[in-house]
Amino acid sequence: MGQPNNKENPVSFYGYTYYEEFFENFTSLHTRKSYASDLSKFFLFLTENFKKLKKYKDIERKHIITYRNFLTETGGHDGNPCAPKTVARKLAAISSYFDFLVEKGECDFNPVGSVKRPRREVLKPTQALNTEQVRALFAAIMNDEVDENGEVKEPNPSRFLHRALLVTFFTTGLRKSEILNLKFKHYREINEDRVIEYIGKGAKVGQKLLHPMCEEAIEEYVAWMRSQGREHGAEDWLFQPTRNPSDPKNLNKPLNPRTINEIIDKYAKKIGLNFKISPHSARATFIGELLDAGVDIYAVAREVNHSSVKTTQEYDKRRRRIKDSPIGKLRY
Repeated sequence: MGQPNNKENPVSFYGYTYYEEFFENFTSLHTRKSYASDLSKFFLFLTENFKKLKKYKDIERKHIITYRNFLTETGGHDGNPCAPKTVARKLAAISSYFDFLVEKGECDFNPVGSVKRPRREVLKPTQALNTEQVRALFAAIMNDEVDENGEVKEPNPSRFLHRALLVTFFTTGLRKSEILNLKFKHYREINEDRVIEYIGKGAKVGQKLLHPMCEEAIEEYVAWMRSQGREHGAEDWLFQPTRNPSDPKNLNKPLNPRTINEIIDKYAKKIGLNFKISPHSARATFIGELLDAGVDIYAVAREVNHSSVKTTQEYDKRRRRIKDSPIGKLRY
């Protein structure tokens, strides 16, 4: 379920028995784990700083404000401030839990409701790539490698998987969890168009039209899998590991999330990128490319399943040039 263990679980401190029921409302395992972590840290903070608190009803607005200020000042990694988006997310998790407690009659009101939250500004924008860097990244996957003696190495058997993965990330803008949870049945044809059906945030089912390059990369990967005697069935995972040292026969399973980061990091180093990128960099690149191409920001927001266009604006890195000013449109 993704709830904290007994050592961290606020149930053991407050004697409340519905904590796990709260998480049943979330279909995403990632959301459960994220909320569980946020709640555990909050209640640990209260335990250490307000020892007289014994019940949820004792928690007041002032306690929430103290915790918010702690996050804003020193509550991040290594005593650094948390980013405004992180503070807002943590408060949202706590608020959601208190709404649940009010519904259960464990609290009379939600103490987080009237607490001012920071503006969701990005302190460190996600590192996006430019067009040339993306092309170099794709090329590096299939290029031959040479050893110390200048001899061409044996081709990497995972290169078809790696190319299909990276091309899918950079041409769909899907989140890592959305891509990892794809099954072969989700890769289908509708009216002669290749699409991917995926489950996004909030268990929303979406469809993504595939770029021809993405379709080609996936088809090459599927064909390679077939040549290895691993033809996909409808219920099989689309992207599967090429090997499993701990259980060599168990390959029909989703990729480990860490594997995705390692794959991207490998090719980023191969082309000499001097900054750290991640799967989210691909999403940021996708959004930025569409905006640079002049696609309406509201259309981009719908394409990447953002609930608010304000989130999409955070990825807008276009330079505001004087000649682009709308002043010239005036017709007085």
